[in-house]
Amino acid sequence: MTYTPDQAKDKVLSLLSEVQRPGIDKLIEFVKTSNYLTDARCNGHHRCKYGLLKHSLEVFDVMVKNNVLGLPRESLILVALGHDLGKARMNGRKVGNGEHWDRSVDILDMCGVELTDNERHAIKHHHSKSIRSFINPLKALLNIGDCESTRLYKKGVTYSFTRV
Repeated sequence: MTYTPDQAKDKVLSLLSEVQRPGIDKLIEFVKTSNYLTDARCNGHHRCKYGLLKHSLEVFDVMVKNNVLGLPRESLILVALGHDLGKARMNGRKVGNGEHWDRSVDILDMCGVELTDNERHAIKHHHSKSIRSFINPLKALLNIGDCESTRLYKKGVTYSFTRV
């Protein structure tokens, strides 16, 4: 099923609301007040309005589909929707320091969201292609989702949000 941008926004907020951890309310507020849900773009792919929103949901869908190990849904939500948070801007400015993956973790920390070591590692290293980095199955799953999402766009395939 295809989502409209408003339905996609609602889906992200609904997914984040499933997470039962301290700081999730602050994270939801950040997502609502930054440009994450509206005009944030991903670099070489999804350079369009709602690009980051579309990419994050694509990554989540791929992670859920490939979660053969039964990793916790909360972890999938946090890393899929949080891995590129550092690309969002608040009042036109970057939040946090360093590369986007470092800023993503900074934002989650700033909101008080408690990440597991595996979640933190997955977000910080989601671009790493090192075989050694795939010891963390959550990181491997995030990398697969991230790569699959970028390939969908680069092949000219129009992604339609699926209801999960």
